[in-house]
Amino acid sequence: MRRFFLSLLFPVLLPFPSRADGRVPCGTVDALEITSLTKTKLTAFLRTSLPVAGDGGRQTFAGEIAVANTPLPLGSPLTAMVQPGPGGNSVVFLVDLDLAKIPQALLGVLHPVALDVTLNGSLAGPGGAKAPVCGAGVLKVGTPELRSSAPVGAALAGFSGARFTGMTLTEVQGKATASFFNPLSFPLDVKDLVYAVWIGDRRIAEGEHHGLRLHPGRETAVELPISASSADLLSALGSAVAGGGRVAGRLVARVSLRVGRDQILTVPLDLPGSVEVMR
Repeated sequence: MRRFFLSLLFPVLLPFPSRADGRVPCGTVDALEITSLTKTKLTAFLRTSLPVAGDGGRQTFAGEIAVANTPLPLGSPLTAMVQPGPGGNSVVFLVDLDLAKIPQALLGVLHPVALDVTLNGSLAGPGGAKAPVCGAGVLKVGTPELRSSAPVGAALAGFSGARFTGMTLTEVQGKATASFFNPLSFPLDVKDLVYAVWIGDRRIAEGEHHGLRLHPGRETAVELPISASSADLLSALGSAVAGGGRVAGRLVARVSLRVGRDQILTVPLDLPGSVEVMR
């Protein structure tokens, strides 16, 4: 689930005061790049542009990073890589987030089109001198502002395969088995699951499943009914059908999660597996 925890509401951004009024000048949060997603942790680069920073290329951030005004459970101080420039500092924060500690309040402010990020705290270099920093940005889903540098869907969802039985001259019935892991400490509700089974570039079966609760800290297996044209299945599987064989396939799905205030976050999935005809 590449964008399983990545879409949030637009609260009021931090103010951007000038140096003349004595307050800290704020910068911008420019992008979030997910580098890893497992069943327990999310790691990411939070890329910012800040007018001030501490001394040194490698610094420590102490403070708060929030999404939709909800602080994230960051734990120990974060490492920040600083690159000074003519217009300020390019600062990349190395974020390591324990998924089980994400507060349930965050689910109530999720929004399907953007992620609102603010930060407030201080940066300190090797010498220990602290520089107060703040920044804010609204990162839009489906743009380079929110991206993943590595496949992450397989960590939280899987496709155990599709099995067809009871072939007739016109149609064959079967089931596809998918699994979903909820790493959070609170349940997630799926409104709709729209899916299709593919072999190569051929879609052989499709269907929908409505109403599903993903319990916290658990994997949920779901059996999805499928039916295919016997002619289409024979064409896609070839000689494997006659021998009751198995071929590589994929489950392509759209998971619609209930988030925020009566809103829907759609998560696309493309999961590898197998397709088998039972004799």
